[in-house]
This record gives sequence, structure tokens and C-alpha cells, in this order.
Amino acid sequence: MRTKTNHRFVIDVDPAVVTEALLAVERSPEWSPMHRDVRVATHDEYERPHRVYATVSPTGTSDRQVLEYTYDGDRICWRVIESGAGGGGLGWFDVTETEEGTEIWYHSEVYLPIPVPGILMKRSISRLHEEAVHNLAEFIEKFRFEQSYDVR
Repeated sequence: MRTKTNHRFVIDVDPAVVTEALLAVERSPEWSPMHRDVRVATHDEYERPHRVYATVSPTGTSDRQVLEYTYDGDRICWRVIESGAGGGGLGWFDVTETEEGTEIWYHSEVYLPIPVPGILMKRSISRLHEEAVHNLAEFIEKFRFEQSYDVR
């Protein structure tokens, strides 16, 4: 079963700070209700996360996954390359500066190998993503505060 989600929102935070917050993937459990533990295994030549180990539970059952991150301009992409439960997925964040503020486009696709009624799974995953987006906006604000506090 596969489900997709797209969320766009604008936040009044500098795009560079938003990108830094999104690259702090080991802190994903602070805002994502699906992530239990996230650890960066390798970084790319710019010190951005490349290979990441994550324990996720999109439907209440834990799955240990290996994610691979790639970067294309203002897009941060990830893809599940290994999954203990046979799940998968991919997604991205696009970060764009606009007149209103910084627009973030969050796209995610989740593949679950377990037989769950489609409508039940889609509602459950949709709620988790909505909660994640709300929490992410708060996390970015908190991250901005932490960054400005560290500078002083």
C-alpha cells in the first residue's frame, strides 16, 4: 500500500536557517511523530547527512530503515534504501524564498508492505503528516532561536 502527501507552508525564517534545521536530521524525532530514533552514519563532502539510520513507526509497528539523502539546489531529498519490515518511501523538502517568507514544500511517499485497509492507512498517515508539519514549523522557530542564542 502506498500513500503520498504534499504540504506547503510559509514561515518567517531565513531560508538558510530553515535549511540548517532540515539538515539536523538526527533531531527529526523532535518534530516527526513517525520517527523514534535517527542517527547519521555518513556525510557528503559538504558535511550534510548522506546515509542515515532511522527507526520509524508510521502505523505503530517499528521499522528500522536506512535512508539515503541527496541534494539538488534548494531541494533536500531522501529515499529508503533498506527496510527491516520491507517498507519504503521517499520524499523531499523544497525551500524557496518568497515575498511572504520562506516557503517549504514537504512531499512524502510511504510504502507499507502490511495489509492495512487503504482508507484507514491513508487517514492515519495523513494525520501523522499534518502533525509533523505543525511540529516542524515550531521546531524551525525553536531552531532559529537556538542558532541566534549560540551566536551571542
